[in-house]
Amino acid sequence: MSTGMEHAIVSAATGVLSPLIGKLSTLLEKEYSSLKGVRGEIVSLREEVSSMNAMLLKLAAEDNPDVQDRVWGNQIRDLSYDIEDCIDDFMLRVDQHGNTASPDGDGKAGVFHRCLSKMKSLGARHDIAGKIRELKARADVVSKRHERYRFQGSSSPFTSSSSGCAVGIDPRLHAFYAKEDSLVGIQEPRDEVIRLLASQGEEEGSVNKLKVVSIVGFGGLGKTTLASAVHRKLGEEEQFDCRLVVPVSQSPDIMRLFQNILLQDFNVKPCTHNDLQGIINQLRSHLLDKRYLIILDDLWDVSVWENALKCAFPDNNLGSRVVTTTRDNTVAEKCCGQQRDCIYNMKPLNETDSKKLFFNRIFGSENDCPNELKSISDEILRKCHGLPLAIITIASLLASQASKEKDEWEHVRNSLGSKLGTDPSLEMMQQILNLSYKNLHPHAKTCFLYLGAYPEDYVIWKDDLVRQWAAEGFVHGVENARGYFNQLVNRSMIQPVKIGYNDEVLSCRVHDMMLELIIRKYSVEENFLTAVVGNSQEVKGSIHNVRRLFHYSEVGRRQAAPAMRIDLQKVRSIAAPVIASGIHQFRFLDMKFLRVLVLEFIYNPKEQSTQSVDLSVMCKLLLLRYIKIHSECMLKLPPRIRMLQHLETLEIVSRADKAGLAIPSDVAQLPRLSYLSILPHMLGGLPDNVGTMIQLRSLAFFILEENSLDIIKSLRLLTNLRELYLISASGGDGDGTEIVALAPAPEMDALQSSVSGMDCKLYLNAWSMWLPRVPQWVGRLKNIYGLELGVGKLCKDGVSVLADLPAMARLDLWIKSAPTESIVIAGAGFPMLKHLIFTCRALCLTFEAGAMPKLRRLDLEFNADGGGDGCFGNALVGVDHLADLRVVSAKVGGFSTALAAAAAAEEPDERSATMFRLRDAVDLHPKRPRLDITYTQGKYGLSGLPGYSAGFDV
Repeated sequence: MSTGMEHAIVSAATGVLSPLIGKLSTLLEKEYSSLKGVRGEIVSLREEVSSMNAMLLKLAAEDNPDVQDRVWGNQIRDLSYDIEDCIDDFMLRVDQHGNTASPDGDGKAGVFHRCLSKMKSLGARHDIAGKIRELKARADVVSKRHERYRFQGSSSPFTSSSSGCAVGIDPRLHAFYAKEDSLVGIQEPRDEVIRLLASQGEEEGSVNKLKVVSIVGFGGLGKTTLASAVHRKLGEEEQFDCRLVVPVSQSPDIMRLFQNILLQDFNVKPCTHNDLQGIINQLRSHLLDKRYLIILDDLWDVSVWENALKCAFPDNNLGSRVVTTTRDNTVAEKCCGQQRDCIYNMKPLNETDSKKLFFNRIFGSENDCPNELKSISDEILRKCHGLPLAIITIASLLASQASKEKDEWEHVRNSLGSKLGTDPSLEMMQQILNLSYKNLHPHAKTCFLYLGAYPEDYVIWKDDLVRQWAAEGFVHGVENARGYFNQLVNRSMIQPVKIGYNDEVLSCRVHDMMLELIIRKYSVEENFLTAVVGNSQEVKGSIHNVRRLFHYSEVGRRQAAPAMRIDLQKVRSIAAPVIASGIHQFRFLDMKFLRVLVLEFIYNPKEQSTQSVDLSVMCKLLLLRYIKIHSECMLKLPPRIRMLQHLETLEIVSRADKAGLAIPSDVAQLPRLSYLSILPHMLGGLPDNVGTMIQLRSLAFFILEENSLDIIKSLRLLTNLRELYLISASGGDGDGTEIVALAPAPEMDALQSSVSGMDCKLYLNAWSMWLPRVPQWVGRLKNIYGLELGVGKLCKDGVSVLADLPAMARLDLWIKSAPTESIVIAGAGFPMLKHLIFTCRALCLTFEAGAMPKLRRLDLEFNADGGGDGCFGNALVGVDHLADLRVVSAKVGGFSTALAAAAAAEEPDERSATMFRLRDAVDLHPKRPRLDITYTQGKYGLSGLPGYSAGFDV
């Protein structure tokens, strides 16, 4: 099927008018327009669409468009979608009828089928003729109602300096976030909040009672940043056994919130799925014997505190503390039990700190600011009222410009209004954020509005986001989408959450005030998408002519999306959680215009007989470009997936299919498939015809097996491949006896040969079972970029095999048995390694001078008791030799047992000893890398197996 101009950009401002121009031209080129009178209608409609597109582009550049113009714009955008749906429907029908196969070759039955197909095709052409006339008439009505196309106005002279297609992360921004622990103006308020937490009450013994301190202030003042600084500082001082940061948000799902705390922070599965009281009791029992620090961020409602959160945190007389952040003084007073001396009121930054924050973001320091810009800067800063979010947003807007011209800065100053005022206000903040939005590149605006699909505090993974942008048609391809993502990061429109060892932003979240701006834009002005908010069933955005419907959930959710009552016949994108038995809610056959499909299938313990989902119906959605399925239930993939000729991304994650998923044999017949990921893995290995999938850019997770040489060799044909994630079916029991070895040298040689001439990053997971030692065949993979490996023991020759891999940038190494002596990393070993994850019962690493010269991040996972082998004394010897090290992260397991043993023997706290040893070692490093330490109840390297990674930080 050819739809013409398929890659023309879809925009929030112009709808699908740009792609429509190309599609209408395609209709003119085909015989579709030969019907009487139709050609003239198509030509007229195309001209009308072109005029509409031009006027909407001008309208989008206006700061305050006329109300009538906004209404007209919404009507035109809606009309554009209907026209495109009509054309797509017609072309699909013609294409299907034209490709009808004859079951009996050229016999009489075959002639009958061809005749029937021709009659149906003619019927489709007569239908399109009538619909084209109807749509042309509708366009005329909208035009006359608006009374004019001549739109008077001037576009902003301050425009984006980049289209976003080749934008990288601003290097100044990395330094800005890297210095998070020394942010401008944070030390004094941080220390004041810590003083409030430590202060004693008047009554005797109150020092050990549970105390609540509230940080209060309106949006943009930096409450979350301050609370995070308090959390980090107290973590360095090791005052608490347990420290948690819990985002609450405006419409919290309390069940999900407690489930996530238990699962993520205590690695405990909640006892029940629907019993709130039971989960609260379970959480209290885990906190009862611990001195804990809980940060409850962004609390809006008194009832949420009184009826749920307050009940979960016991007063265990151990000096535990709770910090809440809120915009509401009433909420703050309730949390603190009406003790006003436990409330910290946020203050704006003073003039000195405001200037420091502003100039550091743009120039690196105030001294580097040109003299001609200093007076304008002072005026801009006065209008920011000391609000950190406002200052950062405006500074990021100015920093994104290639040139620092005075007229651009004057435009920003003038756009902020003439009234300076005396107090910061929400209105001023919204004005500043709106200015930053208005000066985005038009395509970046569309990408930014799409973030409204995600709920408050949701962590958004970049790879998911950019592939969805591309599938929606907002950008030309994923690589350009990455440029727009970087543009939003550089503008501080989104906040980085996880940053990889290559300084790449891997995930982000949206500040709640930015989210308010997005919702206001798409729900009032743009009519862009519809979002369902948590359990509240609140719907934000239009419920009429819904084109995009989103109800994102997090792992652990147990309620299906409530918005399925909405008519979905025009929907183009949908994301929702679904209970397996509720799949019938989705009338997939009615969603024939669907492009993006994101579903989470939830296991329902009450319906065990229905815990499987047949996805065959997806093959009827012929316009699908993006499919992402997460499932707790068994899945049956479509047997004829080749019908989805537009599919670009297919990602399946099934927690129920432990043995793997049987992928359709015709997956290689998808001509546009670029991203294919099956987790845990594809049952049966790579498809025989994998070499024909020349559009693939990312391929994961597939098992390398014996007798697969021909398939492995065919990988060299995938010239567009950039990421290859493989699983080696090797294993052993970890005691030195190898059980199976299904990835011997011939397969490794073939794999190395296939990828050696490609610009492709190779990742290998080699732990379906514990290997007894590092296999020699690993050394054959000279092009390997990332390796996950679980071994029973690590010997010197194993270290040498790994150290000699010349391209390896990431190593995730699990060792089951505690070493009896230190593991020595020799000089010149691991020349390209940037990220090491080392998991073992005991921490005993020694680095010689020159080792791991490019290592930036070191993640350690070990037990506080050193595995009982007394090896901890050799921990991190020579860490100061790691020249480029920036971050050391340590997860220490088994600390509860260690504390109990220390107390019984009246010995020093082993946990404190752990901290001091690590800190002493890291403090020797000349660059003083950041040290993060967390403690868990579980133990490392004693039982179980390392799981499959869901992806590397690349």
